Amino acid sequence: MASKLGPIDVCCDSPPYSVVRATRRFGFHMPEDVRWRRMSRFLAEREGWRAVLSLQSWKALLGMGGTVKTTCACGQELPPLERYTFLFLSGGQSSYLLGQCGRCRTMYWEEA
Repeated sequence: MASKLGPIDVCCDSPPYSVVRATRRFGFHMPEDVRWRRMSRFLAEREGWRAVLSLQSWKALLGMGGTVKTTCACGQELPPLERYTFLFLSGGQSSYLLGQCGRCRTMYWEEA
């Protein structure tokens, strides 16, 4: 039976697990147990590439004014993304833009 099964495609749309785990300290609700969506990929799937490249969309998502017509999969308005910088034990650091839907708790992110 196992020989009839093919490989399983798994698409992981989240930052590294160390980042996911650390976001709890910033006050995000259960980040290890909710869906993560890269904002650019989400917008591309929902609105097409024009929305991803739209300066107005990014200004609104970053809380810099403007309006966004795109909503979360649950229908709630997309959360604004805020910049967070993570310092690793290795001495490296990475910055991410993060936000969480207030209704379904989906985490939206993008590399800063």
